[in-house]
Amino acid sequence: MGPEEVNRLKRLIQLVRQPLAENMLALAGSMAALGVATLWVARAGGPVAVGDYALLRILPWLVAVVISGGLAGSLGYFLSGPTRDHPHVRSTVLAITLGSAVAGAVLWLMAAPLVHLVFFRLLPISLVALVAVRVALRLVVITGKAAAQGSGDLRGSNLTILLEELMFLPAYGLVLAGHVSGDAALIGALLLADLGTGVIAWSRLFRRGFLSGATRPSLALARQMYAFGMRGQLGSLMQLLNLRFNFIILGALAGPATLGIYAVAAKYAEFLRLVPIAANWVLYPQFARSDPEQAATTSRRMIIRAGAVTAGASIPMAVLASVVVPVLFGLAFDNAVLPARILLIGLAAEGVGGVATAFLFGRGRPGLNSLAAGAGVVVTLVLDVLLIPRFGAVGAAVASSAAYLTTTLSLVLWYRHMTRSQRPPDHPQPVFDDLAGIAPRGDVRVLDAAMAVIALFFSWPLLLVLAAASAISTGGSPIYKQVRVGQGSVPFTMYKFRSMRAGLSGPEITGPHDSRVTRFGALLRATSLDELPQMVNVLRGDMTLVGPRPETVALALRYPAASRAVFAYRPGLTGPVQITLRDAVPDGIDDVEGFYLSELIPRRTELDLDYASRATLLSALALIARTTSHVVCRVLMKIASRSPRHVDPVLDLKGRTT
Repeated sequence: MGPEEVNRLKRLIQLVRQPLAENMLALAGSMAALGVATLWVARAGGPVAVGDYALLRILPWLVAVVISGGLAGSLGYFLSGPTRDHPHVRSTVLAITLGSAVAGAVLWLMAAPLVHLVFFRLLPISLVALVAVRVALRLVVITGKAAAQGSGDLRGSNLTILLEELMFLPAYGLVLAGHVSGDAALIGALLLADLGTGVIAWSRLFRRGFLSGATRPSLALARQMYAFGMRGQLGSLMQLLNLRFNFIILGALAGPATLGIYAVAAKYAEFLRLVPIAANWVLYPQFARSDPEQAATTSRRMIIRAGAVTAGASIPMAVLASVVVPVLFGLAFDNAVLPARILLIGLAAEGVGGVATAFLFGRGRPGLNSLAAGAGVVVTLVLDVLLIPRFGAVGAAVASSAAYLTTTLSLVLWYRHMTRSQRPPDHPQPVFDDLAGIAPRGDVRVLDAAMAVIALFFSWPLLLVLAAASAISTGGSPIYKQVRVGQGSVPFTMYKFRSMRAGLSGPEITGPHDSRVTRFGALLRATSLDELPQMVNVLRGDMTLVGPRPETVALALRYPAASRAVFAYRPGLTGPVQITLRDAVPDGIDDVEGFYLSELIPRRTELDLDYASRATLLSALALIARTTSHVVCRVLMKIASRSPRHVDPVLDLKGRTT
């Protein structure tokens, strides 16, 4: 990077600092107002009232977001990015806002009996139905806030951020002064607060000429906004499950009193999210306006700083929790201290996630954020169901903390993938020039990424143990890297645990009883645990879960011409060959490579091409299940043999050498 680029980067960071500080101040004020409101509600009605307050805030927001197709999440891109000067964009935003507000209110009214039965049994159903008005008002507020952000009025968006929580306080006092109490007072105050905030937000937008030069709404543009918003909002909704929606699960499984305890713990811990929320809010439109290289360079600087701030701030917040929580909320909420500390562990890396999310949205890839959030959702759902019935609020905190860390790790991996793609390409040449690459279907790719993230997250302790054992048994590095032929015959580096003694040479095909394989390596191969590192290849897109096994370059060049079509497809972790032909080499073959090339390659490629030509999400899931069953059966047979040196006659179609 030359001096001119360095100076430009410094100027850009200086421009970001002031809006970032202002947004953090607005968020701090908003969170403080929410904390005071929660304290007020807690003092007036206890944990049950706090639980109802949390649900009355979350559920209408959730309906508004879903019915609008995540409109608020897409405005930063469409108002700041390539379509910012489109004459139809702003009128289309307004049209979607109004239409979705009406649709959301109608949807709430239709669902009111069910919502009443599940969440608000003690409330009159008429009050539950009245919350439909808040669904519409919520949509107006959050869209106005996002429209200010996307159109460059960050101070206007900060004002809305502050007011949407602050306005509740005078509204609640006004309603209580009118001799309204209980949940009716909560609902009335929330409606008044949203009405006032929405009027202020949109009045400012109109005064600043938001619709100046706008033409009629565009249906085609609305579809683009809806598609973009849904791709991104799927992830936001899943993050809500990690951050907010587990309130609903907790309320349903443990009751409102436990929910109130957890709500206080979450409110305290979420003060740590000031930095990532502000970074995302300010940087998202910046990245949308910047060229790819500039956005990547800026994000690398910001991601380190944001991560350091949240990690450093989590420690004193955890120490002070035992003092702050009981003092502010009373001794009735003393049990919220431990859940708050557990949540802080998961939120410590949120600064990194905030910048990564802003980058993915700003570069027009919101779906990657959704994939990352999807991994966290799986963790949340599984752990919530397992832990909440037994441990209550503490179990919910453990589930959320694990989900936060899973999502952040996934975001970092996608961010690295995107920033690497911004650098000058240095792609290896295809082995065969006449083969066009054929990528997996989109739903299969989603399955690949989700399962890879989940597998890596849950297996990392096992990975460390296997790596240590592999290094000790083989005398080499635990991870073996080898160039294999990938999609479109483009080479890539594949990873696996080393299962052979280091420094030995031999054929590229591993036959039965190969003396190079260590005793521990034989165990790795029999259980397929040597392939776990290939989940990294799956996550990066080098491989898919189900497909043809990747071949070495030397063996690929010796394939018959009729069999080379298999290299058009993305190679897989498993496939029909791994189930059907895994034990295909008889014992006593001298030329294993020759037998493999002449006898097995035609059968192997026929199976692989037949599967690849009709691969679907269901067929991938079915083959994954069959592979799991096959591996389990092999392990049981090995145990039954009672001979640790005995290995079934196997052609290792997975790893040619290690």
